[in-house]
Amino acid sequence: MADTQTNAAASAEMMFSPDDAIETLWVKSFDGEVLGEILFARMAEHFDDPGHRHKMQVLSTMERRTKEMMVAPLQRAGLTTEPDAKTIAEAESLAEALADVAWSDFIGSFEPITSQYVAMYARIGQLNPDERATADLLVAHELALRDFGRLELEGKGDDSLAAIMALPHLQ
Repeated sequence: MADTQTNAAASAEMMFSPDDAIETLWVKSFDGEVLGEILFARMAEHFDDPGHRHKMQVLSTMERRTKEMMVAPLQRAGLTTEPDAKTIAEAESLAEALADVAWSDFIGSFEPITSQYVAMYARIGQLNPDERATADLLVAHELALRDFGRLELEGKGDDSLAAIMALPHLQ
């Protein structure tokens, strides 16, 4: 998993540039939610542990609902809300590549990725104050995902979904 974690961290470092236009950030954000929804759904199929499968299904649902919440801001920006075929293929390929990865190794990859998404979502709110409420919700969902990963790694799996389930768009 070390190589996978390194690759995930490297990808996270290059996720966005502060110089990216708001439209670019919206598209990258939407693509990230599409990727997350598919990745978590596919990973649920790979884990033998019913608890891990359930948690991946919850995370997939969170990503789907987050993606759906982004439709109106994307439409206001004149951007497509159709998932990109390349992103879908990437998500499916990534899920296959991670199929045999241990739970803790997979969860350990969350921290660097969520950190980059938090920064990107905060940047959206800075560049487009009219969409700050959406940007704040996007940040909150990444922080909840980060907290999920941290609790799982600390052996507190019974509590790991609490922040996810508390998100307004999961009520």
